[in-house]
Amino acid sequence: DPHAHSPSRIRPSARPRRATAGGERESMASGGRTDLDGAAVAPLTICVIGAGGFIGSHLCEKLMAETPHTVLALDVYCDKIRHLVDPPPPHLAGRIAFHRLNIKNDSRLEGLIKMADLTINLAAICTPADYNTRPLDTIYSNFIDALPVVKYCSENSKRLIHFSTCEVYGKTIGSFLPKDHPLRK
Repeated sequence: DPHAHSPSRIRPSARPRRATAGGERESMASGGRTDLDGAAVAPLTICVIGAGGFIGSHLCEKLMAETPHTVLALDVYCDKIRHLVDPPPPHLAGRIAFHRLNIKNDSRLEGLIKMADLTINLAAICTPADYNTRPLDTIYSNFIDALPVVKYCSENSKRLIHFSTCEVYGKTIGSFLPKDHPLRK
């Protein structure tokens, strides 16, 4: 049926559904997650690169609290997710694993991406003071060092969500302050 996925096709017996942040639809009657065609959404294995950062740590918490997905949490630090991984609480056992690595130079990266259904890359230098004092390091970290992630996802037919960082929007407010201003430090 060429119109099977047409928005105008209405199934009278369908239960009311609401859209979720992930683009799926959640059946309000059953509480289970379904896709746009009403099929159940299978749990994914998600590789979160930069899991120890501000956004990554909150994303890991949300995934553990509200989904059945499994997370491979990658970062050089795990301080912000230690409560999830060291050791994992009993209800999260087998659903989240922390791997301490730097995407620039770790041979395990490709294998971890291969294990995942989806990779979310949040790895970046996210220290505004560094944007002005270490601009090349910032560009390398946020773009060049991420190229292997893109390559491995492409070569292994894996989905990738790649985040940018705020320096793409231009100078920070701090760059307009006098050099001796405390906020520039």
